[in-house]
Amino acid sequence: MIERVGILGAGTMGAGIAQLCLQNEFPVALWDVFPESLCAGAGRIREGLLNAAAKNRISQERAEWGNQNIVYAKSLGELSSCDLIIEAIIEDLPVKVKILSEIEKVCPQAIWATNTSSFLVSNVGQGLKTPGRFLGLHFFNPPVAMKLVEMIRAPQTQEEVFKTAKDFIEEGLKRRAVSVQDTPGFIVNRVMRPYYLESQREVLSGAELLEIDRVAREIGRVPMGPFELMDLIGLDVNLSITKSIYEALGRPARFQPQPIQERLVALKQLGKKSGRGFYIYESGKIIAVNPMALEMRGTANVTAEKSWNKIAQALIGEAELAFKEKIASQEDIDLAIRLAMNFPRGPFEWKKENASPL
Repeated sequence: MIERVGILGAGTMGAGIAQLCLQNEFPVALWDVFPESLCAGAGRIREGLLNAAAKNRISQERAEWGNQNIVYAKSLGELSSCDLIIEAIIEDLPVKVKILSEIEKVCPQAIWATNTSSFLVSNVGQGLKTPGRFLGLHFFNPPVAMKLVEMIRAPQTQEEVFKTAKDFIEEGLKRRAVSVQDTPGFIVNRVMRPYYLESQREVLSGAELLEIDRVAREIGRVPMGPFELMDLIGLDVNLSITKSIYEALGRPARFQPQPIQERLVALKQLGKKSGRGFYIYESGKIIAVNPMALEMRGTANVTAEKSWNKIAQALIGEAELAFKEKIASQEDIDLAIRLAMNFPRGPFEWKKENASPL
């Protein structure tokens, strides 16, 4: 049974996971190699707990309990009593391998997990002497708001370890867990790639990106069209994930990074955070389409409705391929896409109901 959680990394994800644990009355020990990062993480957590109480998401007493039951660890030794260790440090594979090998010596009795979104879980745990106690727990940002956690089985993950972690996620943190085999991109990042890539191919053919986003919202009833969403995520972050999956899967043509996005990233036009991406922003709001994003647009007469149908069908096709490869069940793929993306339907539900795309 998990009673105390240790978290490695006090950045946005590490601090968010810590806050989520505290809000559900799990004492936390938070560590970071950089003292300034640990200090910043402490500030995020205190502010997060106060905001949650102010919005009546938790009681004032729970917020105070949270601030009293977190240890900001100056050494890994202060995590020795933790039952679960979640690694949420920088996405650098050698660094992750090294820190997990170190924490295994400190907490040999614990379950160890990685929150990686870029690497195979088995590669992250390659330095462990007892890899059966290791798995992936992929939280989504922000952890306190997102209800989904992808649980990744590495080849050597013990069933009892997986079950204990699942009980912690579902009963302890009140999150929905989906079971995923160890594969590049897991469920969400892989199945959603066509949403971003096929939309860019349609613009290269001649479709209007503004209209694709409009039709996605109106017909697909999704909260954000693909270009709006890429701008929100950050074009650099989104492109990095695409490249990682593209390389890991052997460079399949369907996952090839697209020149529109590559050029914008090269120009440091990274989306909402930089004020320019596929759109131009002022005070955080879209004011126009970025002309740079249109320079490679094709000349064919492509309707947004036709483009949206192709995007949706490509997404469904990727979900079917993931299921065929036994990456996850149809039910878990649908649940993951609904919860992570706030889509009204998952890809298999759309196909089964023959409803409007997604």
